[in-house]
Amino acid sequence: MGQCLFCQNEIREVLTLQELFGFGKKDCGTICRACDEKLPRLAGQTCCPGCMRPQTAPELCEDCRSWSCRYPELTIAHHACYAYTGVVKDWLQRYKFQGDYRLAGAFTNDLQAFQRAHPKGLFLPLPISSASYEERGFSQCEEMLKQAGIRYVQFLGNQHAGAKQSEKNRQERLLTTQPFLLLDGHKKYLQQEIILFDDVYTTGRTLYHAKTLLYKQGFRSVRSITIAR
Repeated sequence: MGQCLFCQNEIREVLTLQELFGFGKKDCGTICRACDEKLPRLAGQTCCPGCMRPQTAPELCEDCRSWSCRYPELTIAHHACYAYTGVVKDWLQRYKFQGDYRLAGAFTNDLQAFQRAHPKGLFLPLPISSASYEERGFSQCEEMLKQAGIRYVQFLGNQHAGAKQSEKNRQERLLTTQPFLLLDGHKKYLQQEIILFDDVYTTGRTLYHAKTLLYKQGFRSVRSITIAR
């Protein structure tokens, strides 16, 4: 069945009776069961209802309350699949920063599940800057959607020319100026539900830049998803 994208071991799936007879059958083939069980899933945990930050109380976290005050016109609607720790953090380091292109399909099942939950939504991956593209050779979010077979559009450009977000501390991230601009052709999607897609939610600054830009141009149904939070 191929090698696990995380541990590189051969995937040898032992199906449960439920999976064998098709009740809640699980798609597999990219991650072995042992690595899958190590994934720090956020589903079922107590999280902020705005950004899915793990916490002890099911109420908006301090960050989301701050964003809500700053952008009262925007609806907080974010979903994250995993905590940014352990094997997920290792995955991002290898995929995004070391350029291991093979890892683009690691979370295909999660993206496809979200698409099924929002069938009318149109994915819009957050673009990287031209400098990052030249260095990496690919857009990590676009490649993940391609591997998952998910239709997406790209009508955002990234004009950022400074230090990368990953190289900044929290305060520097929050002070980042608007990096995005709208490209020609975006108006035909105004009436659609837009799903912004990024790899990791940290402070929320990048996603809110994108959301405010879309709102100012007339988009009213915008939610977002990241692999990690």
